[in-house]
Amino acid sequence: MIKSAQSRQAEFEQNINGKSFVSKKMKCEYQLNKGVDISNFYTLNSCAMMMTGENLSLRGAPTDEDMETILSFCQFLGVYGLETQLDNLPFARTTMFLMKYSGDSCDNCEEIVANENIYGFSQFSCEHFAGASFPTVYSSLARKVNKGVSDIYYITENRRIVSGALATRYGMDDIYITFVSTRPAKRKNGLAAKVIRHIISQNPGRNVILMCEEKLKNFYTKLGFVHTDNVYLYTLREESY
Repeated sequence: MIKSAQSRQAEFEQNINGKSFVSKKMKCEYQLNKGVDISNFYTLNSCAMMMTGENLSLRGAPTDEDMETILSFCQFLGVYGLETQLDNLPFARTTMFLMKYSGDSCDNCEEIVANENIYGFSQFSCEHFAGASFPTVYSSLARKVNKGVSDIYYITENRRIVSGALATRYGMDDIYITFVSTRPAKRKNGLAAKVIRHIISQNPGRNVILMCEEKLKNFYTKLGFVHTDNVYLYTLREESY
C-alpha cells in the first residue's frame, strides 16, 4: 500500500537516496518542503513518489505488483504525466536527454537580470511550456528563489522578458537548468545561449545539467553539453489503463 511520506518519513528518506536525476530532484523538493508540507510525497516499498500538479515523479525499481499499485494510484489521482528513469512502461512516452556541461569556463553577461520579477518570469515560462500551471509554477519558483535554492535569469527588451531560464541547486555539486525559453520572434539570435553561459559563469566548479528533447540535443551539444542519461515522460491517459 502506498503511504504518505508524513507517516513513513524514514522509509521515504531512504528511498530518495541515490545519484540519479530523479533522486536528486525529489530530495531537493522534499528538503525544501520538509517541516512545512510534505503531503505530496509518497512511498511504496523501495519506491518514492512526488506529486507536482497533475504529474507524478517516480524513483526506484518497482516490482510488477508495485507498478500495478502505482498505476492504480495514478488513475485515482488523475495523474496526467509520469516522470521516471524506467524505460519499459507500456504508455506513450517522450524521451528527455540529460545533458551535462563539459566545455570551457564562461564569462558573465551584464545584460542579464537575476532574481527579479518572479511573477513576470513565471508568466513568461507558462506561455512557453504546454501544461504548465501558473499557480503551481509561481508558488514553486517564489519559494525556491526566496529560500536561496534557485535563481532566475532573463533578458529583457523594452521591459519585456524575451529569454530566460531557471537554475536550481541539487545539493552542493549540481546545478540543474530548467524553463529555458525565448519568445518565438526573438529566437535564433543567441539569447538562450547567453543566459545559459551566464548561469555557467555563476557556478564555477559545479556540474551544470539540463534536460532537453531530441530536437534540441544538437543545440546544447554545440554549447558544450554532453549526453549522460535519459528521463522518460509517460502520458497516462484514461484510455491507456
